[in-house]
Amino acid sequence: MGCNPRTPHAMFPTEAKDPRFREIFDYWLSKAPPGRLPGRQHVDPLEIHRLLPGVVLVDVIPTGAEYRFRFRLIGTLMVEIFGADFTGKFIDQVVLQVGYDAIHANFASIIRTKQPHYWETPLTVAGRDFFSLARLALPLANDGENVDMILTYFVPSGRQPQS
Repeated sequence: MGCNPRTPHAMFPTEAKDPRFREIFDYWLSKAPPGRLPGRQHVDPLEIHRLLPGVVLVDVIPTGAEYRFRFRLIGTLMVEIFGADFTGKFIDQVVLQVGYDAIHANFASIIRTKQPHYWETPLTVAGRDFFSLARLALPLANDGENVDMILTYFVPSGRQPQS
């Protein structure tokens, strides 16, 4: 993984093999002001319209020493997978605690390190297929420094019928 001198913390996760991950990463990196993180104000949905179905924007809500995470926008791919649009809901309201603990730890790490995070996980949705999802999460900071939103991009990496 290499560093870009414009955004010192931006390292592309080498395990993210799908070319769409590289595409969204390169877009995110191109929007970063020199030496800073890009903010939501730098992201233009029209510039990434082909990727929008897999995009999920997550607000970072400080709650004292901790954080809560709220869905700001959910792409149509994720609405289809979940069978519902959770826009405006807190993640801890819609994800089981065992899954939320891992998500919270991942997102807290992104806030702390200001680095992208790649994750693959199995996902079971009631009444639907078993999915494996791959996700690249990218920090956004309105002020260029403090992460206040996370741009995530999801790709289904496998599907098996439930037994």
